[in-house]
Amino acid sequence: MIGKIKQNLKFGLAALALCSAAVVGSAQAEDYPSLNLRLAHFIPSNTAGAQWEQWWVDEVEKRSGGKIKTKIFWAGSMGGPKEILKLPGTGAVQLGVTAQGYFTREMPVAGNASLLRVHQTPADAVDTWRRWQEDPQTRADMDKNGVIGLYHQGSNPYRLFCTKPVETLADLEGLRVRVPGAPYWVEFLSAMGVVPVSIPYSEMYGALQKGTVDCSFSAHEQAISGKFYEVAKYAIDLNLGSQPTWGVFVNKKIFDAWPENVQKLMREVSDDLMKVVAVENVKLAEKTIEVDFPEHGVTYVKFKEAAEFDEKGGSMIDLWAADLKERGFSDAVERLGPVLSEKQANFKD
Repeated sequence: MIGKIKQNLKFGLAALALCSAAVVGSAQAEDYPSLNLRLAHFIPSNTAGAQWEQWWVDEVEKRSGGKIKTKIFWAGSMGGPKEILKLPGTGAVQLGVTAQGYFTREMPVAGNASLLRVHQTPADAVDTWRRWQEDPQTRADMDKNGVIGLYHQGSNPYRLFCTKPVETLADLEGLRVRVPGAPYWVEFLSAMGVVPVSIPYSEMYGALQKGTVDCSFSAHEQAISGKFYEVAKYAIDLNLGSQPTWGVFVNKKIFDAWPENVQKLMREVSDDLMKVVAVENVKLAEKTIEVDFPEHGVTYVKFKEAAEFDEKGGSMIDLWAADLKERGFSDAVERLGPVLSEKQANFKD
């Protein structure tokens, strides 16, 4: 499955191979310990974006001269999306991949960076995640849960993929949309007249097919990897913004106990991944629209009332700020609010 995704993307992996080749020789000279690690992943291996976790695992092994090996347990086989944080947190596994947005109670500040119509590009979303990690409350959230975040992927803009065309606010009224577990999304979209439906991503295809929902809500390449185009034929261009989606968490005690060169290696590979994926995702979005949609008979629909959408919905940053202040995190809002406002000031459709 992963090979098929790599073949479809045709981006990034060659560039990343060149990036890593320069360090492999020196890395092999390092005295790395032999480690056999386990990584619990919340989505299937054939989901667009999942191939980068496989690349991360392969790259750590290669740069360590084959000393650090990791087995990935895909598709929630070791725990669901909202359970995976506990696996590395308790040391049941060393590594876990899930989305911080599922954990807004466990990590009230760290888990609240995925806001709609704020981040223009994947690189913007990654930059917000990086700056979040520097905040003392984010570090406190992570410490409380016994984990360190090594990286998060920056997604392409979230958009609707529907069984019917959607061009206006009136078309949104009563539309049943699968909404992920990120905070404030249900409240925000409900104000737009949308009926949010909470179902796992793994059930998205069947929900579209049966009419349980009218639209999926994710980056458009997910409609290709998930074959949603078989049961829905309308991609809506309304830009809801890029997101810091998912990434690798490592058990903090285990990570801190590893030799410094192991810690440095994992952070270097993580940094390389975030930089290149942000660029390659932009290319993937273009390919999805220009090549994949026509190939699969998907109609790309222009949403005509983006300005009216903003006027009606307001800014999700206001929801974020009000919630965190009510929960006692006013200092974090003062520190991090300007980061979000800076990103939103550059946002455009």
